[in-house]
Amino acid sequence: MPKYPYYTEPTHDRGGITDASENGARDTVISNAEGRLKLDVADKIFLLKPTMHPLVTFLTNVGKGAKSAGLLKKVAINPEFGWIEDYPNGRYAKVSGTYLASGGVTITVSGAGSSSAYIFTVGDVIMNARTGERMLVATVPTSTTITVAATGRAFGTTAAAAGADSDGIYIVGNANEENSGARNMNTTRSAKETNYTQIFKTTIGVSGTEDSVETYGGKDIPYLRGKYGTQHVEDIERAFWFGEKKYDTNGTQGKARRTTGGIEEFITAGNSYVQNQGGSLTAPDMNTFLREGFSHGSTTKTLFAGGQLIQAINEIARGQLQTKMDSNTYGVEISKWTTTFGTVNIVHHPFFVEDFAGSGYLLDLECFAYRYLKGRDTTLKTNVQANDLDGVVDQYITECGLERKQAPRHALLKGVVA
Repeated sequence: MPKYPYYTEPTHDRGGITDASENGARDTVISNAEGRLKLDVADKIFLLKPTMHPLVTFLTNVGKGAKSAGLLKKVAINPEFGWIEDYPNGRYAKVSGTYLASGGVTITVSGAGSSSAYIFTVGDVIMNARTGERMLVATVPTSTTITVAATGRAFGTTAAAAGADSDGIYIVGNANEENSGARNMNTTRSAKETNYTQIFKTTIGVSGTEDSVETYGGKDIPYLRGKYGTQHVEDIERAFWFGEKKYDTNGTQGKARRTTGGIEEFITAGNSYVQNQGGSLTAPDMNTFLREGFSHGSTTKTLFAGGQLIQAINEIARGQLQTKMDSNTYGVEISKWTTTFGTVNIVHHPFFVEDFAGSGYLLDLECFAYRYLKGRDTTLKTNVQANDLDGVVDQYITECGLERKQAPRHALLKGVVA
């Protein structure tokens, strides 16, 4: 009798190391058959139907590298994550009221926030865009007024003239005397902005009997994982568009519950340009929207739009649109429109229907990021059922939120009727 007993041999994978179909190299088909292949769940479910959640797809850069760790996907170490925003000093305001054609004057200004006068500094040379007169700022006595001395009027070759309500006032630069000391400081404060991560859950399950029977199309659990994995990401996508930031402790357990603020809230509550069309879209209307939408930020932006808006754009930009879907679009079809204001990448968003069919969000994508709590990116937890349950329960869970920065770099066009 041999020292070691014989046993029934398992499957052998044999063959030479070649590029032939029957080589002996192990591959992922084998690992999967053995049940040893770990699911990269985030990539797997994002790649199923990327067109159903294009924003999340772009932010996570699905398909870019083994782990799809995109530049717009970042870890958070606190459920309330933050970033710092700052803007350059303003250079433009409007006259509120009037001022005289000669002599020293006090000019009330508006249009640059509640403290419009604070964009000005003593020694600034300013210009009234309508009259062309240059003036020298003498003092900034209040948050809404500046003064110009009689000697500071017509500070150049253009004659002094009376100011009218809503005249534009521009800062041309500043002028200083020889041997003068340091100029007064005028800096803006940066501000901390925050958003929350939100816990998303999608649960699937079958009875023990259902899990044991043979069914056409394969077992239910693998099918449900694919189907509801996609739905799980769609829930995140909807929150990124339409969610509002909220911290709540009024649940049944009194524990913290957070919702992440989305793009709709961000644009309508911030300093973004919003154009409510309220009817058909003409070429001049579209030009106005693009002019305002490209006033700040990148020269390439993405317009996520509903069907009615895209239909109107198709008519306006007839023959100018180039369709592309390649490795740089992560499976999402994009129409590229090159305009004099900048390049617009147009994406038809399947969520923008009914009330949102005539809406489009022009986004500077580098201002957004998919933030997931450390160790809490999309995970499929299997067999989470109670010990006495005669069945199988799996659950997708993600704790993530949307980072959204610098509202003036984005714009919203809504109310378009095709």
